[in-house]
Amino acid sequence: MDELVPLILGAVFGAIIWLTTNGRLRFALSVAAVIVSGATATIASGEYHESWIYLLLDFGEAAFGLVVGYAVASRLPTPRSTSRRGVTRG
Repeated sequence: MDELVPLILGAVFGAIIWLTTNGRLRFALSVAAVIVSGATATIASGEYHESWIYLLLDFGEAAFGLVVGYAVASRLPTPRSTSRRGVTRG
């Protein structure tokens, strides 16, 4: 169960970042989201008492969750994409 926390946090952050930002800000917020998600999961589960190497594992899981969030959010219809469907060129 503890391994789902960074995945879920990363996916939520990824979807929010994808839908609200772009460019360099998206990259900076993505890095921050992975760090926050991984650190939160490691500290909340208490894995850091055993070894800090778990922090690196949680960073990887959070990054994977971020990519999943990006993929899901990129498939969602946005107001810009739906308004273009009704426009015909000719």
